[in-house]
Amino acid sequence: MQELIDSLKKGNMNGYLVSDKDEALNKALELIPVNSSVGFGGSVTLEQIGILDALRERKDVELLDRTKVKDSKQLYELYARMFSCDVFLSGSNAITEKGQIVNVDGRGNRVAAITFGPKKVIIVVGKNKITSDLDAAVERIRKVACPLNVKRLKELAKSSPVASTIEITEEKIWGQVSIIERQLDEDRIHVVIVNENLGF
Repeated sequence: MQELIDSLKKGNMNGYLVSDKDEALNKALELIPVNSSVGFGGSVTLEQIGILDALRERKDVELLDRTKVKDSKQLYELYARMFSCDVFLSGSNAITEKGQIVNVDGRGNRVAAITFGPKKVIIVVGKNKITSDLDAAVERIRKVACPLNVKRLKELAKSSPVASTIEITEEKIWGQVSIIERQLDEDRIHVVIVNENLGF
């Protein structure tokens, strides 16, 4: 894991190793400045460490909360606002030992915001997402992350008026693929690596 952190540094990204989800929560909160606007992509990992609930209780940040929108138009408008937010939070589908961050999206809002726009990006990733190389990362996403996310999204659609309007299949959520090896903007991407299994 230390080699992974060193690889991220070579790509002008910051890596932090923490032991569990409680430390991950504390580290991620530490990286979010007071009076920030904060957006986030869909992520089981973020839910598991409790950061979204923690931010909903904070009065010193503006959370752009995608779970509060009532229709597709509001959701699109919120996604657009996230490109100019101060901090964007996300999980990752895979990360290679060489520090390559690999993500797949259906609509593309999450991979786009990670790549460009928000001033700071914080990615939280469990050790189960670490792969030896890009081929292993793609295989992991196809065989593990995509099927489980399809199942999760179909369950979400049962209680969400927005999600229920979208047909969910593995083919459709494999719409946009992003591989980040380097950032030109120093201190923009921060990767919190958790020494336990989190998310899909």
